[in-house]
Amino acid sequence: MRAMERALIQKILADAHGIERGDDGAFNLEGEHRASLYLGGEGGTTIVNDLVTITLHDDYIAAEAKNRTMHCLLYGPVIGLAVKRPRAEGPRTGF
Repeated sequence: MRAMERALIQKILADAHGIERGDDGAFNLEGEHRASLYLGGEGGTTIVNDLVTITLHDDYIAAEAKNRTMHCLLYGPVIGLAVKRPRAEGPRTGF
């Protein structure tokens, strides 16, 4: 599977609903929006999720999770990106 390049990740983040670009160049997810980065390599994949801030540097991505964990990732393993919107308001089923 091909890796996502910086320009594509930047375009997706710039066009996504619920993401603001800060003066420092960081993409900040608003309210309850959360992002996930999908990483893949030979024989394995993983997800870095619950992200609230993503900053695209020349050589790497700095991604801060809601729990304040800072993940620093190379572009090469990134194979996907998802932005989760907040739950729609309305009645919820269950107990």
